[in-house]
Amino acid sequence: MSASMSSTLSFQLRTYAKKAGKGGKGGKKGGLDDEDDEDDAHKGKAKPSGGSATEIMSFDPLDLEKKMGQCLERLKKDFTTMRAGTANPAILDSVMVKLDGKMVPLRDLAQVAIKDAKTLMVNFSDAEASILICPLLTTPIEKAIRESGLNLNPVADNKAVKVPVPKPTKEFRESLTKMASGSAEKAKTIIRKLRQDGMKDLKKDLKSGMSSDKNYTLEQKAQTLHDKYIKDIDEALKSKTKEIMSN
Repeated sequence: MSASMSSTLSFQLRTYAKKAGKGGKGGKKGGLDDEDDEDDAHKGKAKPSGGSATEIMSFDPLDLEKKMGQCLERLKKDFTTMRAGTANPAILDSVMVKLDGKMVPLRDLAQVAIKDAKTLMVNFSDAEASILICPLLTTPIEKAIRESGLNLNPVADNKAVKVPVPKPTKEFRESLTKMASGSAEKAKTIIRKLRQDGMKDLKKDLKSGMSSDKNYTLEQKAQTLHDKYIKDIDEALKSKTKEIMSN
């Protein structure tokens, strides 16, 4: 790409990004490769709960349960991107496109739609963007998808990129199951860390005057929540693995 074309593309992308930022979807992926969300889950300070007007607790069982539930939901969302042989826009959520030396999420540049059960289409919804930017983006988008490790072979199709979803090989299925297992293990690590943080807060509460009986009861509550969500994660992984290997 020449210097002048690179400069033109940078200007057009900045203009398009401003428009997309006003009306497009924001936020990050699901998943568990989203580590910022995971850090937020176990770094958050517990809110005061229960007790008398003079008792301010560091540990909040409702807050703990909420964070563990959010962790499980993120895992399930990540699992939706792991599909074998079925066209699902979410499978391209992790694709990063190299433009002018910078890595840009594909979802910030275009929309991914389902053409049919075995084909995805990467389109530009903005008419102006299609005319100005599309010719300069199709090649880097094709390259990004092809090199994403998703076993996909995209092709340019007019002012869009067509992405056929091939019948998954045994190796691809095994790769997906390993990916799902890795995501589940990350989720378990977060659940364990949340429990550990809760136990630390309970020690603070005990030193601050909480009765030993109440402290013990809340410790058991934290452990029960931990066990529940670890089991839920195992069940979600088992279900996902069965889906991957059978489709």
